[in-house]
Amino acid sequence: MALINGVTIAIVLFGIGLLGLILRRDLVIKLLALGLVNGSTILCLVSLNARVDGVAPIVHSPASVPYVDPLPHALVLSAIVINFAILALALVFVMLLVERYHTTDSQRIEHEIEGERIP
Repeated sequence: MALINGVTIAIVLFGIGLLGLILRRDLVIKLLALGLVNGSTILCLVSLNARVDGVAPIVHSPASVPYVDPLPHALVLSAIVINFAILALALVFVMLLVERYHTTDSQRIEHEIEGERIP
C-alpha cells in the first residue's frame, strides 16, 4: 500500500488552507485558501470511494466483479458546483468591499466599519 495516498494529500491541503484562512489578512488570499479547503474535501471524498478493480454499475459484467458506488461521485459533482457558486459570490462581495474601502486587508476594513458606526 502506498504511503502517500489521496486522503493524506487531502489532509495536508486542508491544513494548508485552514492556516491560510486563519493567519492571512488579505481577503483574496482567504478566498484562495477557502478554495483549497473545498478542493481538499472533494479529493478526500473521491479518494475514500476509489476502487482500483471496480467497474461502472451500468456495464454488464460477472457478479464477482465489484461495482463502484456512483452516489459519492454525484455528491462530489454537486459539491463542486456549490463551491464554485460560493467562491464566485464571495469574490463579488470582496470586490464591493475593495471598491468601498480601497483595501483587501480584513482588519483595516473591520476598523473602518467600526469607525462608521460610532458618530
